[in-house]
Amino acid sequence: MSPRTVDAIVTLRALVDRAVPRGALVLSVLSFGYLAMGIVRNRVFANTFGAGAELDAYYAAFRLPEIALDVLVAAGLTAPFVPIYTSLRRGDEGAANQFGRTVLTGAVGVMTAASIAIFLLAPWIGDRFEGFDGPTRGLYVDLLRINCLAQILFAASFALGEVLVANRRFVWYALAPILYTGGIVVGTVAFADRFGIAATAWGAVGGAAAHLGVRVAGTLRTSFRIGPARAVRTPAFSEFVLLMLPRMASHPVELLMLTWFTVLATGLGAGSVTSFNFASDYQVVPILLIGAPFSLAVFPTLSAAFADGDALTFRTILARNLVSVALLTTAAAVALFVLSGVVVEVLLGGGRFGPEDVNRTTGVVAAFALSIPFDALAYPLSRGLYATHDTLRQAVSSFVALGVVVAVSSLLVGPLGIIAIPLAYAAGMAAKDVLLAIFLLGRLRAPRTGRLSSEG
Repeated sequence: MSPRTVDAIVTLRALVDRAVPRGALVLSVLSFGYLAMGIVRNRVFANTFGAGAELDAYYAAFRLPEIALDVLVAAGLTAPFVPIYTSLRRGDEGAANQFGRTVLTGAVGVMTAASIAIFLLAPWIGDRFEGFDGPTRGLYVDLLRINCLAQILFAASFALGEVLVANRRFVWYALAPILYTGGIVVGTVAFADRFGIAATAWGAVGGAAAHLGVRVAGTLRTSFRIGPARAVRTPAFSEFVLLMLPRMASHPVELLMLTWFTVLATGLGAGSVTSFNFASDYQVVPILLIGAPFSLAVFPTLSAAFADGDALTFRTILARNLVSVALLTTAAAVALFVLSGVVVEVLLGGGRFGPEDVNRTTGVVAAFALSIPFDALAYPLSRGLYATHDTLRQAVSSFVALGVVVAVSSLLVGPLGIIAIPLAYAAGMAAKDVLLAIFLLGRLRAPRTGRLSSEG
């Protein structure tokens, strides 16, 4: 290899290192693997069960336990754990790990209590599904109870996942969702002929065990050791609980936004809800492959910079991350806008999805492309706020975004129809980005008392 070629490779690698955070490529590739495994799962479901009562009961049985897990455990963990754990580890690694074990114990305990309640109330919950006939309601109850076990395993795995993020063990972290979906696929393919949809539910439990197992394995090469702890009367755990509350309160915002869009779409003619859902599936791909993994990759570094009071490093890393996410997602948005017709025609067109459906969905996909950079930028900006031990302002920005979405969509739905939905979403995300940036600048200018100073 010639010296010129070597120099070009070194230069290219340096540029990639500056633009792409360490660990981001691993997270992006494994996120793509997770999306691909989801496609395989859906194909297996379609071939094995079709669109019938069994699969309806299965999907319905997962909703309530997943909501309980999201609200009680996942929403609160993702924001405050890494910054607090990182700050503690700067002074006393033993205290940091004790804090981690306390959070792990609490997460499992809370989810166990919620799962027991759901398990006991399952027959009563099943009776609320009046659209199901008797056998389907019975099946729903059985599947709901099976799924309760999976959510307890997830609670432990989510807590360990935050430990892995703090230690930058991204491979073990991101492999877990792939293994979970793989468990569902294996359970269905291997045992559905004999046990029906129950095999899929038990496959989900097996996948949840694999989800937890791979993260347990990932912690073995860290200083963290799994075990019970009850250090709840510490300043660190008190701060953790206080930072959890705004995240838990704002967690339903996305669901409320989705519900609002669905209500709007139902009044815009047959097929509008379907077009909206298909389009949002394509819009979210660049977010999952760029915005989310890039921001997660720098989260431990931002948290460490805050713990050290190193504002210069904090600003440099965050600014670089914002530029990378903005450029890459803008390119993805342009590509989706230009290719929206081809994407919809190739992936959806044909059969009962006729030309009118293709044209309507293409328009929604093209309009949704506008929101991609704004949606993606909210991830690094939010992680930046979380790194400064602030979750309240992120919650405020989420509720403001919801208000903008409702106002803009109400204003535009008359003249623009379904196109008002993606345009309103873009406006809401842009407003959220502006607020997050303003809040973050305020945090960086705050005095050092537990926060970053404005001086390097």
